[in-house]
Amino acid sequence: MAVEPGTVLRIVLNALYLLFVNYVEVLKAVYRHFTHTTQINPKSARLTRILYRFKRDPEEISRREDFLTIDNGVISKEELKNPRWTVYSLDKRGAVFIELPRPLGEYTIEKEPFVFVPMFEEAIRCAEMDLDSYVALSEELDSAKNPQKTVLFTNTARCASTLFGKMLHHEGHSRVLAEHHVLVILAIGNAEGYWSDADVEKLLPPSVHFLQNAFPKDEILVLKTTSTEAKLVPAFKKVLPDVKHVFMFRHNGRESVERMLRRDNGQEALLKLYAFCPQLSTAFGYLAASEGLLIRELHPTNLVEFSMLVYAGPYLIYAENKDSFDVPIVWHNELIKNTEAVLKVVYEGLGLPLDLIEAAKAHLKQDSQAGTFLSRAALADVKCAEITPEQNEILKRYAARMKVEPEVSGLYD
Repeated sequence: MAVEPGTVLRIVLNALYLLFVNYVEVLKAVYRHFTHTTQINPKSARLTRILYRFKRDPEEISRREDFLTIDNGVISKEELKNPRWTVYSLDKRGAVFIELPRPLGEYTIEKEPFVFVPMFEEAIRCAEMDLDSYVALSEELDSAKNPQKTVLFTNTARCASTLFGKMLHHEGHSRVLAEHHVLVILAIGNAEGYWSDADVEKLLPPSVHFLQNAFPKDEILVLKTTSTEAKLVPAFKKVLPDVKHVFMFRHNGRESVERMLRRDNGQEALLKLYAFCPQLSTAFGYLAASEGLLIRELHPTNLVEFSMLVYAGPYLIYAENKDSFDVPIVWHNELIKNTEAVLKVVYEGLGLPLDLIEAAKAHLKQDSQAGTFLSRAALADVKCAEITPEQNEILKRYAARMKVEPEVSGLYD
């Protein structure tokens, strides 16, 4: 399929924006040199004012380049413990925090199915610090010393994970934070070789502690993820062994993932660019690299093949780490058909009262992603490509590599 001219134009404009952002960063470095502000008080973080914000796509992984900023003095690191501040992105230059209009604890799944959206749109200002300071500051948090019960809920894409996440959210008992990108950054960065295993083990605990800091200590915190963070389960078991784990998947889910991918007109172009040069593709964003290891091994050439990797990649991690999960796998079809039975097992495993199940079932009556870019209405007109017999054989080979059983893949029906 040829890349549309409009898609090429958007990528070119994105490239120009990124070049300008990096040019401004050079100017800021020169300004700091001549104003003797390159180094600041170790008890402070550098404060910046947001002049402009830009993302190629709302689903794109958060990074510091999303904001064009200028220096605006300093702020005490103590102030960043306030729940209105949350970490936005991590890179080797340091951690970028943003200030929100409300505490992060108010951006839970029943209001925000994708918390990264309001984090980008509502950010008031930014604060920056180096990674060692990030780790040190996290160690002062109450959540580092006495964290609440926490659950990492990993899943594949388009499996009703948002619905299930809402079923786990019961204020007074549990809170669900949906798709905060700090964990995505670590997962993809590690798979792409940007972060070493040691980096992840160093940065994962502070990242989780900053999230925990925004929520009640007497309630269970559920961190509902994108389809990428399953890669972090082994690291969680090593450095945060008290975190519980739940995984969700669906039968015959590849086409639903393909429709999600086709919503973004630039996705196929970036996939082809990733195949040519991963570093060049990731300069524009990390969505195409969400299953980078599998792309480099299996070499998908189109969105049909790539959708199989996005769909089944998390299942491979689950299959290789089954003993790390605290409740049986949650199947999409079983959740819909046998809701009460599925929730009973999960609630018992996580320590949630069973009398909350009736309230959870009410979520079946609505689109859990209504009003978002992934709602049923938004994807209603997105069509999948026709599958040739040759492509179906490729998909079967991919499914076998990712340990997806024939009765689960839907490719043998």
